[in-house]
Amino acid sequence: MRALLLGALLIVGLLSKAAAQLAAGPIPVASSVNGVPVTVSTTYRITANPVGDDVAVDARIFVDLIDVQKKLPDIMESFKRGTGNCNRGVDSQNSAVSFKGGSLWPRNDQLLMFVRGDIDSWSCVAGPQRSAVRWEQKKIAFLRLKLPVRHTWRTVKKNREDTQPFQGTLQLYLAEKDDATVGLKIAEPSIKLEGQPAFATNANLSLAMADMSKKVSKTLQSAIDLTKLKDALPKELQKLNMTVVSARFRDRGGHAIAEVNLVGKASGNTTASLLQQIAASYRSN
Repeated sequence: MRALLLGALLIVGLLSKAAAQLAAGPIPVASSVNGVPVTVSTTYRITANPVGDDVAVDARIFVDLIDVQKKLPDIMESFKRGTGNCNRGVDSQNSAVSFKGGSLWPRNDQLLMFVRGDIDSWSCVAGPQRSAVRWEQKKIAFLRLKLPVRHTWRTVKKNREDTQPFQGTLQLYLAEKDDATVGLKIAEPSIKLEGQPAFATNANLSLAMADMSKKVSKTLQSAIDLTKLKDALPKELQKLNMTVVSARFRDRGGHAIAEVNLVGKASGNTTASLLQQIAASYRSN
């Protein structure tokens, strides 16, 4: 009933050249973060304002991330333990991060993520060079012949040399990436090593921080999937090809909220029909 009333007010207001508003939600939007099911609660506030012969439409999307906050320990633990990257070179050491848990809290226009885990030091040692002759087809002029070809290789063996517990803190910001998407900005992580002795070098710490940022980014980008959030809007609004103008995080009683602001424009000739369809969409929710 409330949606019907708001929809009627929206139509009447616009036809009388006055701004009008319509709200809907919460609407659940399900996703999977590294195999862990997550449902964000999404609320929409739509404002339509006559501008000359057209109507400017502003849609604010508020995404409650409390389910992500509750399930963050499970999400962090779902990432497989890294085994180092020997592509960086043999006869060297590198590090990989594994997580044991974490928590996520809003702070004004940012999120603070606290994580615990291990930094593993891996060695990549090349074995002796080996070679073998293999018969391969080769094209010579108009003939295809099998010819002997010698191949050489070295087997690289990975070993976990040591493990260093750590605590890490990340600051995360939400911002418009382009007209169609939003992205995360992650400040350089802060890592505090635990236990003795501290084996991690500055180079390994840098690699560990990059690994941590990558996994945290994957976590939140999966939860804040703008394509899915737009799909929950009435189809009539989706036809307006609305673009992203701003995005930020907010704090609502300890709940982490992602706020995304979209704008679009409707032709005055189709406004009444468009708004009637929008009101009908919300009335059915």
